[in-house]
Parts: sequence; structure tokens; C-alpha cells
Amino acid sequence: MSALQSVIGQHFAYASGRTGVLQQLLLTASDRDRLLGAANLPEAESILTELKLTNPIEQGLKKSDEILLAIGAWVREEVEIMAPESKKPAFHILWLEEDSPMLSYLLKAHHGLTSAVSTKPTGAMTAYGADALEALVNEGEIGTLPSHLTEFVKTVKAMKEVTPKSIDSAVAQYIATVQLSLARASGSKALKTYVEHKIDLSNIRTALRNADDLIEGGSIPPAALTKGVPGIVSAINRSTLPYELAENVRKAVGDSNAVEHALSKVTADDIAHMWNVPLSIEPVFAFAALAQSQMRLLRVLLIGKRANMSPQEIKLMLPPFLSASHYVL
Repeated sequence: MSALQSVIGQHFAYASGRTGVLQQLLLTASDRDRLLGAANLPEAESILTELKLTNPIEQGLKKSDEILLAIGAWVREEVEIMAPESKKPAFHILWLEEDSPMLSYLLKAHHGLTSAVSTKPTGAMTAYGADALEALVNEGEIGTLPSHLTEFVKTVKAMKEVTPKSIDSAVAQYIATVQLSLARASGSKALKTYVEHKIDLSNIRTALRNADDLIEGGSIPPAALTKGVPGIVSAINRSTLPYELAENVRKAVGDSNAVEHALSKVTADDIAHMWNVPLSIEPVFAFAALAQSQMRLLRVLLIGKRANMSPQEIKLMLPPFLSASHYVL
């Protein structure tokens, strides 16, 4: 065994044990319900500071925005410690999810398509960082950013007669293309499947809304999702998605919550499979993916509390809850 293989093996062995500890800190369904039941934002923020998820961060933080940024920074730090240097680029599959809204916002602002009430997105789990993206879009500063990103930004900035929708679609396709490239380069079949399914699920949501801004890269050709519900169901059956999804989607049409539940189970299954792949980056990726999903849920929940919405109203807005279980029933 080479010295490099030995070092990577030690990383994986450490990560295997460490992720077992970290998953115990992630949100439970009871944590979510407790936050939902909070009377207002201050009470929700108080509950948030009591959860295991906030144990590793600075205990003096009280405001939800600061807490979420700190959690994101902690997750990113844990991944940096657990992942071998050669495998770290694969986690940009997740970090790009945080860059996507920032990139869309900056490009819309460049074209004068933001409003007075638009707010710049924030996030700690980013691939390139908000400051670097802002310098690229606003000042043309390339720095250490990859050429594919700088070329994409240059192309979108030069576009004529753009709309917010066309910019969002362009950014979504760019992000999906880079994620798929990273998944293939990782050598992990599980990560490649995760990305392809993520693209498929996004396209299914879009197709069910009768929208046409589908993206390439999934296991279902976008053209197959433009023929109404029967076509969508048929396309799912011919894809790498679980066979039962087609019937679940058919039954759930017209009920957005039921559709989301059916789609989220695919993601939950993909992540659950990663926990059980020994001596690989998959368990670390599973931890990071779940933490990111739960932080997305927390953001929506806290926005609802800030807007004085009722628990019932917020629950309808929440993305499906993904637990840290290694198994999905």
C-alpha cells in the first residue's frame, strides 16, 4: 500500500467514526415541531439555541441569521477536516447550492432586474464565496475563480433582452452542469446518481407546473417531460428513478405537499445509501447534504416566524424534513 493510500485510508477511517457522532447533532422531527410551535421569532430563536445542532457553535449568538451562518461555517469546517484533499472538490456539488442564489441575484442586479425590496442572499457553505462572486460580476475581477465560471458570467452579462426567469434558468443549468462534472470526477457512483436524480426531481416539479425551463443532465431527457402527466409518469418509469415514484406522482397530482413528499423520498433514499458505503467520502457527503437540507428548512421556518405566520401556514411552506437515519421506511 502506498503512503498516499495509507493517508487517505486514515482520513476515511476517521470520517467514518466522526460522521457517526455528527449525525446525532442534526435536527430531529421533534426539533422541527418544537420550532414550529414557537409563538414568535424570539421564542423560535431561543429554542434554536437549545438544540443539539447549535452545540458546536458560539453560544453567545442569539439572532437566527447569525446562528445559521455559524452552523454553515461549522459544517464546512467539519467536511474540510474529514475529507482527503483530493476529494474536497466533490463537495462543491453541495456548496454550489449556496452560490446559485447569489450568482442569480448579482446577474439580475447587473441587468437592472432587482427591486428595492430585493435582498442579497447570504450563506457560509459556498464554493466560491459571496465576495469573490460580487467582485467578478461587478468589477470583472477573476482572482482564483475557475475559467468556466468567469466565462459563464461574461456570457450572461452580455445577454440582451434578459428576464429574471431567463437568468435563473441560465444559472440553474450552469450549476447543474458543474455539479454533474464534479460527480463524475469524484469516481463515486452514489454522488453521480444523487446529482442526476436532483436534476430529474427539479425538472419533474417544473413540468408539473406546466413550465418550460427544464435543465439538461438528469436521467430523463427534458423533452420527455413536456407531454403532460401521462408523459411524466411514463418518463419516470424509463429513468433510473425508483419505480414506485411514477405511481406516487400520479396519485399526488394536484396536491403539492404530496408531490414534494414523494420526490423528497428519492433524495432521502439516495442519502441513506451513502451512509453505508465504507472507506469513502459518501458518509461525509451524506452528513453535509443532510445538514444543508435541514438548514434550508430552518431558513424557511424562521422567515415564516419573522412574518408572523401561523404554524399551520409555515408548515405548508416547509420543504420536506430529511432525517439522519441510515434507513428510509
